[in-house]
Amino acid sequence: MFYPIFIELQDRRVLVIGGGAVAERKVDSLLDAGANVTIVSPSATHRLMELARSGRVTLHQRRFEPSDLAGASLAISATDDPSTQKEVAAAAASKNILVNTVDKPDLCDFIVPSILRRGEITVAISTSGNSPALAAELRKRFDGVLTDAMARTARVLGAVRNEVHERYPDSEKRKRIFETIIDSGIVDWISNCDDDAAIARVRQMIDGDS
Repeated sequence: MFYPIFIELQDRRVLVIGGGAVAERKVDSLLDAGANVTIVSPSATHRLMELARSGRVTLHQRRFEPSDLAGASLAISATDDPSTQKEVAAAAASKNILVNTVDKPDLCDFIVPSILRRGEITVAISTSGNSPALAAELRKRFDGVLTDAMARTARVLGAVRNEVHERYPDSEKRKRIFETIIDSGIVDWISNCDDDAAIARVRQMIDGDS
C-alpha cells in the first residue's frame, strides 16, 4: 500500500534516467511542477535535446553513474534497460533518495498516478502499480465528472481562505464556515456569475456566520 502525497518540487533537483518517449513525458510533467530536471541517457528524443539546448533541462549523454544522484530530491528511472534499472534503484536506496522505476513496482519507492487537472483541482488515480491502463481508463471516466465550475469554486475559495484564517483562529469554526459555503450549492450557482461576484457572495456568507 502506497501513501498518497502531493509534493512541492519547485526548484528541486530531480534526476531522470532515460531519454526516450517515456522519459520525455516524465520530464514534461516535472517541468510543469517547476522541478530542476537533469537527464542522464546515452541518447535522447528530439524534444529532450531541444529542452537541453534551450536551458530548460540539463542533459548528460552517457550512461548513469551513482554520482548523478548527488543533490537530487527524487529520481525517475525511465529506461528499459533492466541492469540500469536495478543499478539506479540500488544507488538511490544507498543515498536515501526516493526512486520511481517506470513499470517496475518492485523497484519503486513511489509511483506516479494518472493525473486529471481542472484549474486548481488535481485528482490522482492509482491502482498501486497493478494496472496503469486501468488507472488511465478511470481518469477518462472522472474527466466527465470534474467540471469547470468545480475548478472555479476551488479558485474562489482559495481567494478567501487567508481571510477566514486571519479572522477565525478556531479550526472548528473555519471548518463550519467552509462547510456552509459548500452546502449553499456554490458549485451550481457559480456558473451564473463571474469570480468577483462569486467572491462577494462568499464573503457575505462568511460575514453571516460571524
